Amino acid sequence: MSSIDQDALNELCSEIDLLEYAEQTMEFHRKGDKYFCSCPKHSDSDPSLCISPNKNLFYCFSCHRGGNIINWMMSYEDLSFNEAVDKVCKLTGEEIKNVKICEALKYYKQLERLAEQKIKKPIIRKILPDSYLDKFTYEIPQEWIDEGISRESMERYGICIDNKSNRICYPIYDNEDRLIGVKGRTRFKDYKLLNIKKYMNYNHIVTTDFFVGMKQNREIIKDIGSVFIFEGIKSGLKLCSWGLTNNWLAAETSKLNEEQVKVLLNLHIPEVTIAFDRDVDLREIQKCTSMLKRFCNVYVVRDRYNKNRLLPGDKDSPVDAGKEVWEQLVKERIRL
Repeated sequence: MSSIDQDALNELCSEIDLLEYAEQTMEFHRKGDKYFCSCPKHSDSDPSLCISPNKNLFYCFSCHRGGNIINWMMSYEDLSFNEAVDKVCKLTGEEIKNVKICEALKYYKQLERLAEQKIKKPIIRKILPDSYLDKFTYEIPQEWIDEGISRESMERYGICIDNKSNRICYPIYDNEDRLIGVKGRTRFKDYKLLNIKKYMNYNHIVTTDFFVGMKQNREIIKDIGSVFIFEGIKSGLKLCSWGLTNNWLAAETSKLNEEQVKVLLNLHIPEVTIAFDRDVDLREIQKCTSMLKRFCNVYVVRDRYNKNRLLPGDKDSPVDAGKEVWEQLVKERIRL
């Protein structure tokens, strides 16, 4: 008896451009770096079906369907799981037998993963001297000021410029407040056409076992007893610019990993609020916070649905529509 090798299937799914595939049957409109259309599974006058090309995933903000191309085929082509797998194999030119494994091998792989989780290799990364930052220019980017981010907040978190690659940069510190790298966001608006990465790490970070903002905000978070977790630093900078308390951290990802959960638990605070971009599936948030919920109260800031949305179509982060909308969303947050 055989079953699907999930690792092999995930690799095949990554080879297919979901947006390009979906555009064969649906018409999408670009909003920022996302693409929207009306979901065919329900009445949808305000298009809520979204594809994120950077993640190669889709999500409908109304009916909560989401996932990769396998989920797409099952949701919008009414294929069974096996039929969707077969179609993905045909599209990629892979034989179905190469994504199947026997039950014995599947069991062995599960044991192997469990063993890897138990035996964690020590993280070895280079600690950088503070003088490393001297290679960057301490200049305040005007475009971020135009977005409502204050000069003071950017100075607090070490925002700087790499003039050579035209990127807005910020330092990355580990949990002992040691400099381990710098991350840069391109200033080119047409970066996709230029085939330029939106974000770039200047150093090999190894793993995301840290939060941006921890060095500056750790004591504030402990004193207040609560923290807001954003995906990126810009969201936290906006919060800071409004004069609100700096009890925020940026995860640098849309899914908390095991190391980050441990970092939050070590803060010994009673309340954590996840404020990720609205295209992140609530089920994924519930999954990655399952351990966290055992030790503290976990809340999620989510936009309303359909015509009652508070965030405009091209706004993703819960802080993107301004202070009043953010405060209303926080009032309406849900407890997991």
